[in-house]
Amino acid sequence: MRVIAARFLEAAAASRAVSRMRAQLDLGPTDVGIAPLGGADQPLGATFLLAGRFQESRLEEIRGIIERDGGEIVADLDEGRTRPREARRTY
Repeated sequence: MRVIAARFLEAAAASRAVSRMRAQLDLGPTDVGIAPLGGADQPLGATFLLAGRFQESRLEEIRGIIERDGGEIVADLDEGRTRPREARRTY
C-alpha cells in the first residue's frame, strides 16, 4: 500500500477528488480523507490536504484524479514508513 498526500486550493476540489476515488476505486471508509492545511511554510492559498492509503496497482488512477481536480501531490510513501517504530527495550 502507498500513502499519498496532495494539497488543494479549495475544499470543493479536494471533495470532488475524494468522490471520484470512492466511485472508481475499492476504498474503505477510512482510506482517504480531507483536512485543512496549516503552517507558515505552505504556499499561499493551498489550504486543504487530501491524504489516503491506496493499492500500488491504482497509483496512476489516483495521480490522474488528483491532478484533474487541481491537486498537487506532496507525499508518496510506502505505508510501512508511516507506522511508529517499535521502541527498543534496554535492561
